[in-house]
Amino acid sequence: MSRIPAVLLQQFVGMSDYERTLAIDRASRELGMTTSDILSQLEEFQNGQVKPSNIATPPISEPTRESKFSQAGDQKDGSPRFLENTHKYRFTYDPSQSGRRRQSEVDQAIVCPHCNAALGIPSIRPISVTCPACMMESTFEN
Repeated sequence: MSRIPAVLLQQFVGMSDYERTLAIDRASRELGMTTSDILSQLEEFQNGQVKPSNIATPPISEPTRESKFSQAGDQKDGSPRFLENTHKYRFTYDPSQSGRRRQSEVDQAIVCPHCNAALGIPSIRPISVTCPACMMESTFEN
């Protein structure tokens, strides 16, 4: 059984019962230990029977993110990255009358070059698009 760092055990001691229960549950997931193991080490720490290790736990690596969008190699500068299967996306940003009219003209889907959000656009070129996710403006000429 691995030892819990002293700093973490000291934090558990200073918490109320409810906060301690939540923190122990979170620590059990992070450390890969059962809550009963953590509780037994906490009891030992409070009774002064065992001094905990001061060795920091190794950081847990996060899984890598995979892009949902494919990268086309034959695109020119200034041209948008198009999405396929646009029927999967709902492009409703602006509930006003003018917004609904513009949304009815949407027949293509592209990827925002700044944040990779899916954007619905008409086939008019050149077009200036402001992404509702990151508020960055991009102009596409092709």
